[in-house]
Order: sequence, then structure tokens, then C-alpha cells
Amino acid sequence: MDTPIIAQYYRETEPKKRKALLDQAIASGEDQEANEIRREIYEARYKNTTNDGGIADGYLKFWMALEFNRNAGHKVFGAGRAQKEILKELDDVKFREIRAKSPLHEELLYRECKHLVKFYLTLCAQDKNYNSVLCGLITIKKESAEAKMKRDIYETAIRLPKDLNLEAELALVTKAAYEVYEQEYPEDGGFPE
Repeated sequence: MDTPIIAQYYRETEPKKRKALLDQAIASGEDQEANEIRREIYEARYKNTTNDGGIADGYLKFWMALEFNRNAGHKVFGAGRAQKEILKELDDVKFREIRAKSPLHEELLYRECKHLVKFYLTLCAQDKNYNSVLCGLITIKKESAEAKMKRDIYETAIRLPKDLNLEAELALVTKAAYEVYEQEYPEDGGFPE
């Protein structure tokens, strides 16, 4: 069971606010082992800066690598290049390294993957370009935008790992996508396969 601070930590999307919440949880002395692992994951995820000096989200970057390569498995030479790029992005945020340390590391990494999928859904819902056609001039219906998000998550987190033979490496991302999808769209009964 999460403390109120940790529950807020997993709802927050702003890196600086997440850091403040994590620091507060660590200072409280509760669940020290898990909080130290959360700090390790946080530092790997947010270690870089953006061009304008902000905090870059390494997990969002590897999600974008998945998005960019989601049709690579259907191209003649695309699969190998896509595998290499995706594994590079995973290693950049120490994903495989952290996952291999312990079951608790893996569990908390999975929670961070759920955070990533929820964050991606939020970004898509708020992005005017994502929810429009003709260079942002015409807004699509809410139902069409939701269908587009559902399709994108399915193709990125479910189909792509199978197409590129990266199911083991991306298993936590896939599992997180299934769980978040079921929470956000319970009436659908899961992804349409």
C-alpha cells in the first residue's frame, strides 16, 4: 500500500515535482529500500536536459523510439536497426540493468512503466496536433482521438515487441500498457487483437 506521498509521486508528471515528492518520502524514513530504488530509477529516467535547460524524460524518449520504429518489423532491413535503436534507448535509462537487480527493482520499474503509459495518454489527449487533421486546422471527434490513442498504444507496446522479437526486453512496458488500458477503458474488455 502506497503512502499518500508515493501515491502522489506516481500521479505527478512534472519531473521537479516528482523529485520533491520522492525527497519528501525519503526524508520521512518510510519504506527506505523501495524509496532508494525509486531514486535510482528517477535518476536514470531524468538524467539529461532538454535544449532549453529543462529536464528531459528518458522514458518518453525510449517510448518515442518505439513509436518511430513501430512499422520497422515489416521492412526488409528495418527490424535489425530498430532493435538496435530501442535497446540503446533502454540501456540509456539503465532499464535492463535496474530490472535485473532484484524482484523489488523489477516491480518498481513496472510501476514507472505504468506511469509512462499514463503520461503518454495524457500528452496525446492534450496535444492539439495529435487530435487534429490538416496541420491542426480541423479537430477530430473525441471518439476518433480515443480510437487513435488506443491503436497507437497497441501498435507501440503490444505489437511492436512481437514484431521485433523484443518481447522479453519490453515485457514490463507491454504489461503496463495492458493494465493502464484496462483501467482507462474498462468497457472495452482489453485491446482488440
